[in-house]
Amino acid sequence: MKQSKTGRVLAILFLGVLFGLYRHYQQMRALGLGRDGFLAEQGHYFDKISQYHSMATMLIAGVIVAAVTFGLYEVIAAAATKAIPPSEVEE
Repeated sequence: MKQSKTGRVLAILFLGVLFGLYRHYQQMRALGLGRDGFLAEQGHYFDKISQYHSMATMLIAGVIVAAVTFGLYEVIAAAATKAIPPSEVEE
């Protein structure tokens, strides 16, 4: 039996929408701070990362984020594939 790719497409779309909403939230929050508040927050962030920035920590964090993202993608794709039955086309 052929597996439908609809679940994977829906998972990609869902994760894309979630990421878009997150970026929109970040931008609205930054706009709400105003120019001076935004620049002050960026200065504080720069001071924080300049005190401690380890390549090993960044690599480990990157691997963890990638694994969580891929796992979430697979769970959403599997759920969508089970929820939407494949179309039956006779050959």
